[in-house]
Amino acid sequence: MQDDEKGLAPIVIKGYKFFNSYTGQNVLIKGIDYYPRPNAGDLDVNNVDFFTEQYRYIWERDIEQFKELGVNAVRLYSVDPQNDHSAFMCALNNGGIYALVELASGNCPTCAILSYEAPDCYPAHLKIRGQEIMREFSRYSNTLAFSAGNEVNHFVPLGKGPEWNAPCLKKFVKDMRAYKKKCDGMRHVPVGLIMADSDRKDNALYYNCQMGDDDLENAEFFGLNTYVYCDANHTKFEDSAGFKTLSESFESYNYSIPVLLTEFGCLSKSFPTVEGYQGQRSFDQAKWLGLPSVEDDFAGGFAFEYSIESANAHTPFPFKEFGEQNYGIGYLSPENCDDIKIRCDYVKTPSFYNLKSKFAAAKPLNLTMDEFTPGKWRSGRTPCPPKFPKLESFHWAAEKKIDARCPNMNEANFVCPAPCVSEQSSSNSEPSVFASLIVIIPFIVIVYYSAKVISSLSTTNTKSSVPVSDHTRALDQDESSEEAPMLEQGNGYSTFQDTIK
Repeated sequence: MQDDEKGLAPIVIKGYKFFNSYTGQNVLIKGIDYYPRPNAGDLDVNNVDFFTEQYRYIWERDIEQFKELGVNAVRLYSVDPQNDHSAFMCALNNGGIYALVELASGNCPTCAILSYEAPDCYPAHLKIRGQEIMREFSRYSNTLAFSAGNEVNHFVPLGKGPEWNAPCLKKFVKDMRAYKKKCDGMRHVPVGLIMADSDRKDNALYYNCQMGDDDLENAEFFGLNTYVYCDANHTKFEDSAGFKTLSESFESYNYSIPVLLTEFGCLSKSFPTVEGYQGQRSFDQAKWLGLPSVEDDFAGGFAFEYSIESANAHTPFPFKEFGEQNYGIGYLSPENCDDIKIRCDYVKTPSFYNLKSKFAAAKPLNLTMDEFTPGKWRSGRTPCPPKFPKLESFHWAAEKKIDARCPNMNEANFVCPAPCVSEQSSSNSEPSVFASLIVIIPFIVIVYYSAKVISSLSTTNTKSSVPVSDHTRALDQDESSEEAPMLEQGNGYSTFQDTIK
């Protein structure tokens, strides 16, 4: 899936669709949510940046599974902007895989939107942290987009509406887009956000509406964590009340930016037992994402999730019994693996193969960027819902923070080694193959003439991983088993409110 000698083409947005910037072809996002938490030990926690040289043995194991699964994107919940992620991103690049990167998914006191009313929910330090993540990941051509927040609407107290803290997230989006505009040499990577599926209409309209003259306050894509297909008896899109209603909802909004289903895959006992594993999801909604009518509403999605997290599982290893938190399409083995002293192996469940076949059946539209012109009714901003205050009505502490520095030319123009270090064959390589290989690192351009030198670079480019961000997911989706069946009865959107761990 390499687009040229530099690797994957950056994905660009036109209207409400994604396109390959080299070929101009429409791109349908077929992704998986990824947090490879082992079953035991020091890494059996939230908040670890697994995507560094230090954990190469983990992500090299998993990228092979991604390629078999046939996904073209992964969603990363936890990254540390002080770490280098080039080896991981280049390995993804070699596999034809993009990354959706969280900017505010931490559990340090100021690493995310907080559980306070606006404007106190936006800590000043978060602006700098977000900018540093953008500086690190914008240099990779396979960074798909940045998410400014994950499910901040779960912080809203009962009895309050989404306007209670939504201005904080919108202001953070605005600040990140302003930084991107300021840094001329930095690649334009879309900045959006991800919401839980409650107050669906108000949230969707608010983040795509413009209250003042500043055209940077709007999200460039809208992500939704939604669990609305929970009845295995519904095998046709027309019969799936919840998913069909979800699609119709966004059709009615005349949305002008891409919408991604950033978590999908409801658990239900109605799904069959296969090879001894209960409740194996069919993932029909992954196939429905390729329906032409659905592709006009959604630009793709990310199935939740790659591996069962033993810490959250409600049933014993190896998770053959149905469990309300057993979201992985595979699990890590043995039961006591910690991925330090005892390495974990990935074991696929039947759901893995179901998702693989349904994603394979979902095809992007045969449409180029030049051929695509959004209708006038989908070219402007949505109307702002009532009760939401203007950003200018608050005093923001973040405005007093000096921006992080912009990337220099060498940082911004990073190019992955070709072939990627992680995939070169030492037995067949000759020094002449690498005679012209240029590896760009900050401030220095070095020409390497031997495979031995390149190999040594890959083993010394390690940093101490100091976890600063949190794998904040949909509260482990406690709402799914209760709420999604309601949606199948035609309610159309969730009303669940709670707080993130």
